[in-house]
Amino acid sequence: MQPARPQLETQATSGAARLYWSRERMRAYQLERLRDTLAQAANAPFYAPRLRGVCLESVEDLARLPLTTKAEVRAASPSGLLAVEPTELFQYHESFGTTGAPASSWMTRSDFENYAAQINHAAVDFRPGDRVVVRFPYAISVPAHIVTQAAHDRGACVIPVSSRSAVSPYPRVIDLLRKLDATVLCCLPTEAIWLAEAARLKGLDSRKDFSSLRALAVAGELLTDARRERIADLWQARVFNLYGCTEAGNIAADCEAGSLHVSWDHFAVEVLDEATGRPVSEGERGIAVVTTLTRRAMPLLRYVLGDSIRLQAEHHCPCGRTAPLLQHYGRDLNLIRYAGRTFFTREIEEILLPAGAGAIGNFWLYEVRPQGVKVRVEAEYPDAALYRRLEAQIRSQLDLPLEIDPAPPGALLDRRRFQAVEPVAKPRTVGYIQDGAAPLTLDALMAAGE
Repeated sequence: MQPARPQLETQATSGAARLYWSRERMRAYQLERLRDTLAQAANAPFYAPRLRGVCLESVEDLARLPLTTKAEVRAASPSGLLAVEPTELFQYHESFGTTGAPASSWMTRSDFENYAAQINHAAVDFRPGDRVVVRFPYAISVPAHIVTQAAHDRGACVIPVSSRSAVSPYPRVIDLLRKLDATVLCCLPTEAIWLAEAARLKGLDSRKDFSSLRALAVAGELLTDARRERIADLWQARVFNLYGCTEAGNIAADCEAGSLHVSWDHFAVEVLDEATGRPVSEGERGIAVVTTLTRRAMPLLRYVLGDSIRLQAEHHCPCGRTAPLLQHYGRDLNLIRYAGRTFFTREIEEILLPAGAGAIGNFWLYEVRPQGVKVRVEAEYPDAALYRRLEAQIRSQLDLPLEIDPAPPGALLDRRRFQAVEPVAKPRTVGYIQDGAAPLTLDALMAAGE
């Protein structure tokens, strides 16, 4: 194998300035990194036969390489994609396994530090004096570990709460947030909503009783603009999104204006038409394909993430960053397939959630039936007239027959969940049932996925 070429980003060379580079300067830099990446990837048993004789003359030449699918990464795990000697390895992780068997992710120390540097591209801006509650699982997945490193790199104090366990049930997390005057909460978007409910059950108001909390950094789930606003209102704090995956790293992070900017100096991102595999026009929606530019232990070339995204290279974001903008539409968990068509829950949420928490609530799920889609919502103040207007709007804009079905608070999610210790699973909101079947609950959907 080739000798190691450390690519560690220190605080002095964090790459923040590169987020403002010109497009021409970005492309020249990416080409250099791509050539290094191909040379490194050739050390991996999986890539070695694919890369014989390959030479990149331009960034566009990347499209001549074959795609790397998730199935291939899973099949090659744990060691088929390893491109360094065992003595260089620093840490091992696996993907959550939400959409299939877990995929391996090996890291050198520089890989791990770069993952943290990518987190610090976000405008959440960890700083000395911050007390950062990390509610991601400190298990085999990566987010908690790299968020912790990112916060430490900026001089912040970390409170490593982890996800639901015998030592960190919801009541204790609420106590920690309050008594330690936590300033930043890092968690899944849904977890931010659930923690607000857990606070309410303890007689607290998440809007008033956590005055030190200035920001939330969320990751691991689709975050729509409407859901961001709902969470921000619940906690009276800014919400910053992080987009990535365990296998590759944190691909994009929110700026001050709330837009996801690609960490282009760490990733080359393509958007392909799902049917043809060809690049879509700029600004069109397609399947995300990512090539890592700084990974040493396990480089990935044209890795098909399976997420639906839009990418915009030319823009004028108010933050001043020139790094490409990424709009995330989610993956299979965020899709509704009905009558031979695919709908994104993002599009539905952007219509429903601005209607307000009183009528729509903070807990909802989609029941996909043969005759249409039913959105069941926990509503403290049901509003039939509002529901009919929203249903008509969704039919008009999305051509989707949809019915809003209100349920009393507590009907969709057993609040005892906020006291119990349970296996960790990402929340699910889309379920398929036949007409006449008993209505679903969020508890049942998550149990089905565990």
